Amino acid sequence: MGNIISCQFKWSQKNPSELVKCVENYDLLQNLLSVLEKICNNYPEEAKTVFKKSIKWRTINIKPNSFLNNENYIINKETIKSNLLVYSAKLQKNGSPLFTLENDISSNISIENPTYLARACTLEQINSILAIADDKKLIELQNMIKENKDFYSYVTGVSGNNQINDIWDTNSSNMNDDEDTKKRFKLLLVLNACDNNMLRNLLETNVKNETITMNKIESELLMIQSFCGKEDYYALESIEWESDYKFGNGCRATPWRQIYNELGYIKCLPKDKEKIVITACINGFFINKGYTTNEKGGENIDYESKSSVYPSLISLLKEYSPHFNDKIQNQEYVYVNKINQQREEEIKEIVPPPKSGSIINLVNVAEEKKKESESVQSISQFKPEQKKKITTKKIKGKSKSRSKKLDINSKWRNLNTKNIDIGNKSKEITRTRPKKKVTTNSDKSLKELQRKTSSNLSEWTSDSESELSSEEEIQEGRQEPYELPPEYWQIQKLVKYLRCGNPTATVIAICSLRDFDLLNETNQLAIRDVGGLDTLVNLLDTEDSKCKIGALKILQLISQNIQIRNAIADLDGMKTLVDLLGDSNEELKCLAAETIANCAKNSRNRAAVRHYKGIRKLVRLLKVTPGSKEERVAICGAMALSSLSKSGKNKIAIQNAGAIPLLANLLESKNEQLLIPVVEILKECASSESYRLAIQNSGIIKFLVENLSSESEELQTNCASAIFKCAEDEEAREFVRLHGGLAPLVNLLNKKDNKELLVAATGAIWKCSQNLENVKEFNKLNTIRKLVELLENQPEDVLINVAGALGACAQTVDGRESIRCSGGITPLVNLLTGTNQALLVNVTTAVGACALDSESMSVIDKLDGVRLLWSLLKSPNYHVQASAAWAICPCIEHAKDAGEMVRSFVGGLELIVSLLKSEHVQVLASVCASIANIAKDEENLAVITDHGVVPMLAKLTNTKNDKLRRHLAEAIARCCRWGNNKVAFGSAGAVAPLVKYLKSPDEQVHKSTAHALHQLSMDANNCITMHENGVVQLLLGMVGSSDPALQEAAAGTIGNIRRLALASEKAAMA
Repeated sequence: MGNIISCQFKWSQKNPSELVKCVENYDLLQNLLSVLEKICNNYPEEAKTVFKKSIKWRTINIKPNSFLNNENYIINKETIKSNLLVYSAKLQKNGSPLFTLENDISSNISIENPTYLARACTLEQINSILAIADDKKLIELQNMIKENKDFYSYVTGVSGNNQINDIWDTNSSNMNDDEDTKKRFKLLLVLNACDNNMLRNLLETNVKNETITMNKIESELLMIQSFCGKEDYYALESIEWESDYKFGNGCRATPWRQIYNELGYIKCLPKDKEKIVITACINGFFINKGYTTNEKGGENIDYESKSSVYPSLISLLKEYSPHFNDKIQNQEYVYVNKINQQREEEIKEIVPPPKSGSIINLVNVAEEKKKESESVQSISQFKPEQKKKITTKKIKGKSKSRSKKLDINSKWRNLNTKNIDIGNKSKEITRTRPKKKVTTNSDKSLKELQRKTSSNLSEWTSDSESELSSEEEIQEGRQEPYELPPEYWQIQKLVKYLRCGNPTATVIAICSLRDFDLLNETNQLAIRDVGGLDTLVNLLDTEDSKCKIGALKILQLISQNIQIRNAIADLDGMKTLVDLLGDSNEELKCLAAETIANCAKNSRNRAAVRHYKGIRKLVRLLKVTPGSKEERVAICGAMALSSLSKSGKNKIAIQNAGAIPLLANLLESKNEQLLIPVVEILKECASSESYRLAIQNSGIIKFLVENLSSESEELQTNCASAIFKCAEDEEAREFVRLHGGLAPLVNLLNKKDNKELLVAATGAIWKCSQNLENVKEFNKLNTIRKLVELLENQPEDVLINVAGALGACAQTVDGRESIRCSGGITPLVNLLTGTNQALLVNVTTAVGACALDSESMSVIDKLDGVRLLWSLLKSPNYHVQASAAWAICPCIEHAKDAGEMVRSFVGGLELIVSLLKSEHVQVLASVCASIANIAKDEENLAVITDHGVVPMLAKLTNTKNDKLRRHLAEAIARCCRWGNNKVAFGSAGAVAPLVKYLKSPDEQVHKSTAHALHQLSMDANNCITMHENGVVQLLLGMVGSSDPALQEAAAGTIGNIRRLALASEKAAMA
């Protein structure tokens, strides 16, 4: 434990006493918690051993109130005389408590959150305190570690890394006489053993985590490509990447395949086999099913594997192609890669000659020659490559250092695959004209600036943004063209004049730059490559307004590029842009806000704007009168805030700056250019409950409804999305109906071509349909028929919302009938075979609601829908399990021959009983409701009894959740009707907890509990248990209930208890 604290935890470089917030430290804290608990459980005597010196730490989470009703600790009531607040009941030999909690006088600045000083001198006390801390135990353990780095020194009183030997050498003679030293030595041995085990586990974990990287793959691929050709003596015909496109993280696989740990795809044409497509993933390589033709005639890759996974590309090709394997075995290949450019002058590749003769000029070796210009801004240019003849040599000896990487054949061991760096390779071996490379002289300055700013940014970006934009996850990899266009060089010449210091020359250079197409990526990156971004950002600090406006106009255009935004973040450009928001020049403010709007799509820039107080300045730009000339300023400010609102912390800052009333005011404008960003801010922020409440109170929903009829589809989409999020609250649903928003939402369903608008509209309808009054309005608007039409050939986002809306509409009789008449049952049942978890939850809810209609239930039964619902009980997602179990209830209740139908499902009853072991209350409540319906059939009741349903239900009776109580009591009542189940429930201790259910405020719980107690009271022992727990008094009040079923059950229970009492009296008198 001591070595883990001192060696394995990651400490901050700025403050050595602070732990870095990272996953590794979090995992170590979790491990230490479990180790501490195990020591206390497995070694109780050692855990009680008193340390030589107490450890102490400061805390704000452990308070005197935390020890109330705890017999092991005493709260000191005489705090006036002493700082001691709490101390342990157990004492040391010298009379001192094992634990104390005191006021920390040195740190107590805040009265609301005082700081306390805790001291503990045994592992048992530390474990107890962490248990008292509950959900704050990790924070407490972290505080202990920060203030007690050398943990062993507190235990033994000896510092250093060799305490065991030191203690033995010092105390070996009197170890048997000194009981305390002996105990501490035993404790130290236990801690040392735990230390070794944790370190061993960490080592094993690190070894297992070694994965294949893109550098390794490209190194191996480059090596194999050197031995490809059309002649028979080559090992392969060709091998290359399936796609030239490289994402920002270096992977060539699409983002939606990267989540499956896939890195890229390689096309390979062997000499003796058909062409194959190989998938490269972090675990290895395998052959996929290759290209398939879709309905439109296009080719797509079928990613499914049709081979086993191989650790290397070479081992896969050896197994697949005998020709490839034969060439490796019979010939020797050596590939030499240039490692150090200063040490080696040129690269030579030795290719084996064919058996029939020699090979000349088979491989072109590219030798790049650079010319460095005296000018600082010049860019290195490359001369055309010169072809060289390749000579062949015999290998005289084997390399001394052989890397046994994966299972590369011994013939290939001389290939230095480890040292090939694709990103910075010193030489390319190719048969086509090589790509021209451009180097920049601003790289060093940019890296230095990045290092300087990173320390400043770390304070406010270390916590990371809660929501990362998709562009940062999928960054474009720039492909260098064969020949750069002349504009590239012209732009770089103009950038030189930006640095000349002459304002006139600078303005002329800016104007000349704006004549180019700055939306073209090559032109944008030309400015970056020569260091122009640094210059443009510096121009923003000048006093010349013309220079600042010109620089901003360029930055506003080029910042639409992902790589430019990242570079601006590296330059800390947000600070200057935020400062310009307070300038008196209106055009400067607008351009700065527009640039921030583009740059804020990057999470680091979003955090920087918040850090430099830019959000409050942007909110001030919204203080304009709708329809006035100042609207342009508000538009630019709203655009910037809409980009910034994608961060959770920025949403809070926007609200704290007072943006809601200003946004409500701007909604009165008729300018769609202003309304679109304003509504987009509301859409992003409406995910927060506080925002939704503010939106309702500000009357914004009325404006959102009005703009649903706008001619701009983008504005309609934003309004529908905002309503979608706001309608989480019941009041918002009513406001939408009262302001006439339901009809416009239904009309948006006709725009099937705009998928984004369709997602927003169906989502808003789904949430609004959770109000029964809204459902009636939807029925009048023929909404269900339109929704049913959207159940096919739509993206999953639309299907989730449509299924949710149909499930809500099916809560009414008219809604269920409309779904059935519109043919909605069949597509809903078909969707039960999907894999999307959110979709399955909504579809099962809709199918279950439709099953309340007998005619719909017959259709579900014919489509085998109940079997599909039952199969979803095996889902790993507990939300799907619960939803499927709820849907099964009405299916059993309204099926014609429900008992036989349930028995026809092989293993179905055993499956549903096994779900009573679930840890989730939603699943338990739904399963209990299903069991209550299943138990109506006597044969099924007998089967589930054999599967042990009685003891499982009895274990759940101590729950405090009223929803679970209601259905659990109903299930127990049903199960009591078979055999000796009533007696079994009593023996399992289920009766006494059931009596407590009668104290619940929920009348439905009373009804089902009275029903269960009535059944259980037919056993004499259960009657005695009920009477002892005071059931009679509770039931007497329910005899007068207006519910006849509750009256009858309560009276019947009291009657059974009374009859038992009379029988006992008669027996006693006799």
